[in-house]
Amino acid sequence: MRVNLLGPVELVSAGGEPVRLGAAKRRTVLAALALELNRVVSGDRLLDVVWDGSPPPQAKAALQGHIAQLRKVLSGGVALITRAPGYVLTGSRDAVDAFRFEDLVARARDAADEQAVDLLREALALWRGPVLADVPGDQLREAVTARLEEQRLVAVQDLATRLFRLDRAAEVVPGLRDEVAADPLREALVARLVLALHWTGRQAEALELFHRTRGRLAEELGVDPGPELRDAYQTVLAGDAVPPRAPVSHAPAQLPREHRGFVGRELELSDLRESLMGQDSAIGLLVGPAGVGKTALALRWAHRVAGDFPDGQLFVNLRGFDETEPLDPRTALVGFLRALGLTDSQVAADLEDQAAQYRSLLAGRRVLVLLDNARSAEQVRPLLPGSARCLVLVTSRHRLDDLVVTEGATSLHVPTLPEESAEHLLAALLGRPRIEQEPEAVAELCELCDRLPLALRIAGARLASRPRWTIQSLVDELRDEQGRLSALSLPEAGRGVHAALAVSYRELPEGAARLFRRLGLHPGTDLDSYAAAALLDINVVSARTHLRTLAYANLLHESTPDRYSRHDLVRLFTHHLAAFESEADNKLAADRLLDYYLHVADSARAHLSDHVLPFGPPEHRPASFPALSSHAAALDWFTLEEANLGLALDIAVNAGERERTWQLALCLDAFHFRRGNRLDRLALCRIGLAAARSLGDGHAEATLLLRLGSTLADLGRIDEAVEACTRAAALAGGDRDLELAALANLGYCLMADDRLDRAQEVIMEALEVAREVGDDRTQANLRNNLANVLLRKHQPEEALRHATEALNLFPAAPSKAHTATLHTLGAASQQLGRSDEALESYRAGLALAARLGDRYQEALCHRAIGDVLEQSEGADAARPHWLAAFNLYRDLRLADADDLARKLSPAAHPAS
Repeated sequence: MRVNLLGPVELVSAGGEPVRLGAAKRRTVLAALALELNRVVSGDRLLDVVWDGSPPPQAKAALQGHIAQLRKVLSGGVALITRAPGYVLTGSRDAVDAFRFEDLVARARDAADEQAVDLLREALALWRGPVLADVPGDQLREAVTARLEEQRLVAVQDLATRLFRLDRAAEVVPGLRDEVAADPLREALVARLVLALHWTGRQAEALELFHRTRGRLAEELGVDPGPELRDAYQTVLAGDAVPPRAPVSHAPAQLPREHRGFVGRELELSDLRESLMGQDSAIGLLVGPAGVGKTALALRWAHRVAGDFPDGQLFVNLRGFDETEPLDPRTALVGFLRALGLTDSQVAADLEDQAAQYRSLLAGRRVLVLLDNARSAEQVRPLLPGSARCLVLVTSRHRLDDLVVTEGATSLHVPTLPEESAEHLLAALLGRPRIEQEPEAVAELCELCDRLPLALRIAGARLASRPRWTIQSLVDELRDEQGRLSALSLPEAGRGVHAALAVSYRELPEGAARLFRRLGLHPGTDLDSYAAAALLDINVVSARTHLRTLAYANLLHESTPDRYSRHDLVRLFTHHLAAFESEADNKLAADRLLDYYLHVADSARAHLSDHVLPFGPPEHRPASFPALSSHAAALDWFTLEEANLGLALDIAVNAGERERTWQLALCLDAFHFRRGNRLDRLALCRIGLAAARSLGDGHAEATLLLRLGSTLADLGRIDEAVEACTRAAALAGGDRDLELAALANLGYCLMADDRLDRAQEVIMEALEVAREVGDDRTQANLRNNLANVLLRKHQPEEALRHATEALNLFPAAPSKAHTATLHTLGAASQQLGRSDEALESYRAGLALAARLGDRYQEALCHRAIGDVLEQSEGADAARPHWLAAFNLYRDLRLADADDLARKLSPAAHPAS
């Protein structure tokens, strides 16, 4: 079965009989799917195309009806399949005449003249009229007509050229007359008809056609005939009676050779074809950081599609990021005008006139223009053709958003190579055997080079010239961050990652350049505009302007709104820049950054912990900082900044900033307490405790000891926990709030050690202090702990009473303690045999824990629900909850996971 689109839409059976399609819109559905053969077309796209951008309310149902009817009539290797998010028509390319036409023309390009004539005639015979001639609506037809019609005319021209070479010019005349009548200003067609008339003895007709066309060009376009038509005229005047073996062509072919060892990029190449080919006046932008391989990608794609641009390919390196000044667009234009056949005396003097000449020479032609390394839209704009048939591809480190806005350019970001392609690039340089000997070293080398093609090629060149080196030896050298950039440079050529980044840096305006230097003091791989503002001591609005400038230059990447990341090699380059700043300036900027993180972390801690007394104002209060007004906002901020906060803590420790150290450690402990991450809490408490002790700050030491004690208790290290809490109580020194916290923690630790009577005594003592200071929240926590003690003493009725009183004491805002108390209520109900009430409490606790991001309480509730379900419904009902608890325990690196693993084992619950 075949689908014909080159004329009215037809469906033809394997026997050659037309198949009735019915409704006109059904033909549109078939055509839209056939044009995307073997590719999914979304339902939304089909609705848009079939109803010309305005689908009525009932369109979806109508589309489904058309799909169902088409499925009934399709057969013979062509099928219509539903595949999210829409539909796909499957079949061979021969099944669609448009694709068969393209394949025949492609085969003809590489064929000898006799065979090429047969192939081109077979291809042109597939045309039965205008493309999609009977498809209602314009959207689909306009999307494909220009591209296919251009390919048809190119095939007509190529057929004429091949017949000229075979001395069969007479066969060309009838067809060319029709084409010229339809498109009288297409000079390539006119030139061939002039030659065909001349070589068949009709010189007068040939001359009359030339003069008529020259008049129309002058009248309608204001231009003279181009080189190809002028050459045809000269041939007639000279009286050459024999067609040349190959007609003289002034089609420029300026594309440089492709880069050897080009690998991967199939997704990007496909995106370029889909975004640009078949579009009128298409402009594509390949944008990406230095060394990412934009030029190599552009050349690979340009060589692939060069055959679709029979009037030539123009190329210029605009040198926007060279050590020298960027190329003046006048210079580029003069080069293009010479390539298009003008002599120096014919080239206009000023830029505007040169651009007008350039557009005139390209009028009606199909030329590919590749503008490499553009610095700005102003440099590119004079080099844009006026012809809708031309295509322009621009590469730049800058985003050139102005071209997107004013010229409708399509921007495609070029990312670093995926891991597999990076390894293939090294294999192309070093040979597969050498790569396969050290796979782990190869993988690390790719990462140390940020998977940037430039860095990988330099690394590969160094290894290729030193065959006795192991890949691991270079990896060992590159691990040293101090020398990595110099190791990835070619000093003798002035090339490399450092040189490429230096050029981009030098072009930055002062404010952005100053921020870029300051980024060398930031320890992480990403940051937001508030942290950037702290580094410069400016407001966040100004910081955002500078960050956007850096992102525009592809020195940073905006990974999420208002959050910017950088490649590791860029990070090392900023370290290099920062090293040239004064020590005093660097110290001040680093202190401002630490105080920014500390200030915001302290405000976030207040939402995550009870009884938080804020730290005193920082030495350097940030000019701008995010307002965190809820528990969820605080948890989200900590989650985003966890890595940066950890690195900031390392800076404080290494710099001997003891007060900042214990305060940052305490803030991070609050976050990990919410997440249930005990091992990280243990390390943080010890770091903060050491700093507090070295300061001689007893209050800070007691606070950290309390946090340490609760962590040790959760880890089952009760003796150490009791010791820490006892020491904290001794340091409280009349501070009733701190004394209360110490007693509460001590009671918790004694309970964890099953010293239940003593635990009950301490908790009751703590309750008296809580009543004395009027602390309802701590009373609630203590009553929950008391309920747990009573549960262990098998007094569930009393436990249930205290847990209920605890819930009534909590303020309205939910907290981690709410979740723990709901778990206690469930345990009391379970011990009393009230399974339904237990499940209700556990599930309420689970929902609240998930809402608060408390993964430890989530694990406890999942496990408890599983245990209740096991008793009432069996192990199969319990297993999903046990599995969820197991995964959470494992993520938190807790030994409880081992116990659950045994419960989840099939051997633990044999089939009955």
